[in-house]
Amino acid sequence: MADPNTTNNFLIHIGDGGDPTELFSWLCGAKARSVTLTNNTGEVETLDCTDPTGEVAAINRFMTSQDTSMSISGQIDKNALPTLRAWADDGNAKNVRIVFDESAANNGGYWQLPALLTSLEIAQESAKDLTTFTAEISGAGRRAWTDAT
Repeated sequence: MADPNTTNNFLIHIGDGGDPTELFSWLCGAKARSVTLTNNTGEVETLDCTDPTGEVAAINRFMTSQDTSMSISGQIDKNALPTLRAWADDGNAKNVRIVFDESAANNGGYWQLPALLTSLEIAQESAKDLTTFTAEISGAGRRAWTDAT
């Protein structure tokens, strides 16, 4: 039996909006991240042409749209706070990359899409604990995959 070829190089990078060259970076202090890729579907019942009043012959499903949602959480890094604060305050979409930081031979690459910061929670348990954050991010457009080079 072959061992799995696993990765721990999964990151979410936030774009700085630069033009003509946008720079993408990891939010320092972030520890946990997750991504959900959703294919939304519709359906139609297809009747049997030889017995249209009988049983439904089939239910055909089809994709109507795609959605992407992300979550990042960890400890607040003082240098990342301005990025989070500005994104929460202005409500504008930022370009985001969902990165598998691997070589092309190991199926690396990234999805890129515009996204909105839908919620930002900042918390601290006690005066001696580190301040933490949880950011919920929703896709605001089509995602596109780019293979690693």
